[in-house]
Amino acid sequence: MSELLTVDRDRCMGSGQCTFYAPSTFDLDDLSIAIVTDDTGDPDDKIQQAIDVCPTRAIARALAGGAA
Repeated sequence: MSELLTVDRDRCMGSGQCTFYAPSTFDLDDLSIAIVTDDTGDPDDKIQQAIDVCPTRAIARALAGGAA
């Protein structure tokens, strides 16, 4: 089953850490809020590192179909 990445836009402070660790998965929009550009853009370990270093814990993984 595939996983989807989400960014809580209310929590994101736009530090850009996710774009540093997983640049093919995350980007910052015009408001400097993180967005997911490709759920599988980077190797899983890089995506997990981006999740782990997020200072506001705004990034989450969920199984496609809604289960966490």
